[in-house]
Amino acid sequence: MKPLLLESAFPTLHNDMTIAVAQIESTGQMPVTEGLEPPVVLDMTMSYVLFLVKDQRTTAAMQAIEYLVYADDNDRLPLLYASWLWLARMTLMIADGQPTLALSSAESALQQLTEITSKKGEDFQAQLAGILYNLAMIHHTTGDGSRAAKELTRAQKLYERLASRNDARFSAMLLYAVEASTDIIQSRTKQMNVLAHYQSTTELYTAMLEQGGDAGQTREALTALVDSLKNEGDIMLQMGNGRNAVKYFTKALRYQKKLGEPLGHKDLVLSIGLAKGLMRLINRRAAAEQLLTSLLPLARRLQAHNEVIEIENLLLGKNKTNSIMTLLKGIF
Repeated sequence: MKPLLLESAFPTLHNDMTIAVAQIESTGQMPVTEGLEPPVVLDMTMSYVLFLVKDQRTTAAMQAIEYLVYADDNDRLPLLYASWLWLARMTLMIADGQPTLALSSAESALQQLTEITSKKGEDFQAQLAGILYNLAMIHHTTGDGSRAAKELTRAQKLYERLASRNDARFSAMLLYAVEASTDIIQSRTKQMNVLAHYQSTTELYTAMLEQGGDAGQTREALTALVDSLKNEGDIMLQMGNGRNAVKYFTKALRYQKKLGEPLGHKDLVLSIGLAKGLMRLINRRAAAEQLLTSLLPLARRLQAHNEVIEIENLLLGKNKTNSIMTLLKGIF
């Protein structure tokens, strides 16, 4: 998916910034603000942040955003200004490969939007579409294809509506959303083909176990069966089928125990997969959180640094995702 064009969601400013924008683009610097009224300075700063993002000066853009959203008087920021700044931060976090921080920014942006009473305005819907597009990008990247498809569908419908009213502003993002939906459909087809391959492999190794053989062959077939079941579970997670994911990871763990090996890295990975599946089931989310919490000591004892980070992000991201879903339901 292509990165969100933040200018498409940029709010309508209260003051004319034509001269200020020309100065920013020619010098690459924030114009002198001495003697200007605070609302004018704010609009100038917003324009400067957009310039920094488009100019790929990420560090400077992040500093400017954080200065505005964390300032002591940030409650004086217009809601659409504040929500766009959080959306910009979300976009930068996605580019930096930090999905958990990106979700935190999405939550903050949506909290601002929920305070707005008029939800049919162009700026409001543009920002909502941008948040949904970014959420789809996060979930597509992290393997949650089902959720990504739903979010992208909502974003695309909003962009279609917006482009019909303002083609110059939204046609590019509509095209991005259509291209992304094609990618996700192709990805889903590929997932189905890979799943069929793993299902055939699972049947083969299950048949080998039922036929029996020497200890070495049985152990080899058992190990291969565990790997195949894990792969099926992973594909189910990507397709958003939590119930089947739980089934495959549970089977994989059961066969893994039959190998009689000490609790190790493979058990940890399979258990994390099981927890991810449980998180997709509304009535099992508490069990998923409890399982993840119990896995942290094992991950640390095994010095599995990547898995420690994954578990911590899942525990943090669970709350963010639930909050985002609640906020979106309130808006729609």
